[in-house]
Amino acid sequence: MSNLTMREATRVVYHGVAPQVVDPAGKAKTWITRGGNFAVCYSEVQPGAVLERPDNAEEYMVILPPDGTTASIEAGGTTIEAGPDSLTIVPPGTSRITATSTGVIARIFSRAESDIMALAINADVYADGAPELAPPDLWPAPRDGYRLRHYKLGDYADPNGERIQPRCFRSTNMMVNIFLHYWTRRDTTALSPHWHDDFEQASLTLNGTWVHHMRYNWGSDLAAWRPDEHDEMATPSIIIIPARAIHTSQDIGPDGPESSLYDIFCPPRMDFAMKPGFVINEADYPLPETTGDVEIKTGGTLLSWQKPA
Repeated sequence: MSNLTMREATRVVYHGVAPQVVDPAGKAKTWITRGGNFAVCYSEVQPGAVLERPDNAEEYMVILPPDGTTASIEAGGTTIEAGPDSLTIVPPGTSRITATSTGVIARIFSRAESDIMALAINADVYADGAPELAPPDLWPAPRDGYRLRHYKLGDYADPNGERIQPRCFRSTNMMVNIFLHYWTRRDTTALSPHWHDDFEQASLTLNGTWVHHMRYNWGSDLAAWRPDEHDEMATPSIIIIPARAIHTSQDIGPDGPESSLYDIFCPPRMDFAMKPGFVINEADYPLPETTGDVEIKTGGTLLSWQKPA
């Protein structure tokens, strides 16, 4: 397999472009951006807005940021009242989200939802099917069956912890790393440039001002080289970081204003899942059955794990 980056990053500042879906009643505007194996739907909603899926093929995730957004989420014969700063995993099948306040709702879908993938603002970027990516194989079903799973993110925040504090959750088809919101800027001597060999990363930023530094690897053809990227992005915004591109993200400006970062992967990352205790809801979802030792490489680090059967 070639180690070249096969596509450029997608950058979308939501308020700089028109939404892809607008509720006829004017209660919801949705921007859709996709990667090879997933799509992120960012919606600005008013009370009474309905985001409905009549027959979703796989689980999807719903993020309510800590800005006061509330919603009622129905699926599988169960209804929950979701508050601000929460994550909900929605089971396959019919589901309905009703906004009960003004705010933001972010949903993450797998590529199994072809109608959503087709609506993405960058759908043409993936016309080739993204052959450089690992297939989005489903991991085993949850131990107690598919159902609504709701997590209050504040329950997993350590106020005395490190500034960059990940809270990682996964389902059968995706993983999200939700960083604790923070008010001090990242130390420029402690950035973390790295790459992923065969999966993409979406970084959703709802607060602050960000620079996503990007370096594409070079091949033998000088004409195909891409320059480094250090573009400043306002929020709310998203970047889809391609496989094999070296990257790191930095919030900029003076200390004080709030910054937020949500990193998204599909399928789940085996290297994160391997770390005992790192995935907060690991007890809900078993790892794939395994046979034989192999090695995977992410960011230049070799990790031993068991190859799925």
